[in-house]
Amino acid sequence: MNVHGRIEGAQKLIAVFGYWPSFHDAAVLWLRMDRRPVREDVYGPTLEMMVHTFEINREVGPDGAYVLRHHMLVHLRFHFVDLKDFKHQNDLYGIHFKDIRVNQWEMADFEISLEGAWGLDGSFLCKAVEVVDVTPCDKNWESA
Repeated sequence: MNVHGRIEGAQKLIAVFGYWPSFHDAAVLWLRMDRRPVREDVYGPTLEMMVHTFEINREVGPDGAYVLRHHMLVHLRFHFVDLKDFKHQNDLYGIHFKDIRVNQWEMADFEISLEGAWGLDGSFLCKAVEVVDVTPCDKNWESA
């Protein structure tokens, strides 16, 4: 059995393409990791992503490029993910924000370091930091 035969909802993609696509040249539009399960019958943590994929046709268009068809946004969800240092519990010693503009990087103004106590640990660069919202919640992460 092909691996896609074990993927819930695989038929939705196969119905469009006639086969399971390779996702070659697909663009990841967003990625989300969540330590909570999305359903009671499936364990967390989960990783979700939205991918723009398409089929590359052997036909060449007037611009000299291959013709692309079946442009699709594919929302994938992976359950019970064991991503390095992302676990069912992700406690931090702290989040450190460092201004790196002095380094003259065009694409990054900040270095963010997640100092992990247990689970998630690492760092990344970004151009901007935004606090989108601050919402009260109870201990189960539900809005108050």
